[in-house]
Amino acid sequence: MYIPDVSALKKEYRVKKTDLTLSLSAEDYKPFFADAVSLLKEPVFFFAEIPADNDAMRTYYLDNCTMPVAKAILKRYENILFADGVIRFGFGSHSTDDEIYMREYQTLTVYSKNIGEYERVLERLGYSRNDKALLTWDIISEKNAGECVNVEADDEGYPEMINNLIDVGMYAAE
Repeated sequence: MYIPDVSALKKEYRVKKTDLTLSLSAEDYKPFFADAVSLLKEPVFFFAEIPADNDAMRTYYLDNCTMPVAKAILKRYENILFADGVIRFGFGSHSTDDEIYMREYQTLTVYSKNIGEYERVLERLGYSRNDKALLTWDIISEKNAGECVNVEADDEGYPEMINNLIDVGMYAAE
């Protein structure tokens, strides 16, 4: 597996109105999500976008979660969510429309009318605001290619995660 040169990336984020975007360092996934998900107002939802046929993505939702359920998903599936390079996932709030969306190449976007709350989480982790901050997508190229790979943790990958969550109410979007 080829690992691209990401030395140009810094612990920075950029803000555009109600969107905050950055390349989240792998060591910051767990503390960021623990704090950021806690900011969401119930009821919350979890979603996962997984590969489908023809290079498309299929979205699954688990609606009307309590905060303990959201935190349980993070704890139970952190080794898949934080390491799998193929799936996209996130959490959101039905009552505030806030959404935390993790995409491939460690690109994270937070959508919120109260973006400052999420900025404080990032600042505690050592990130600073730079509205011209580079993202991994900005440096990936043919000469500096990245590769997204599936991972398994404890003999489970994203298909098992989805199947387990379907058993508790997760559904595929139409």
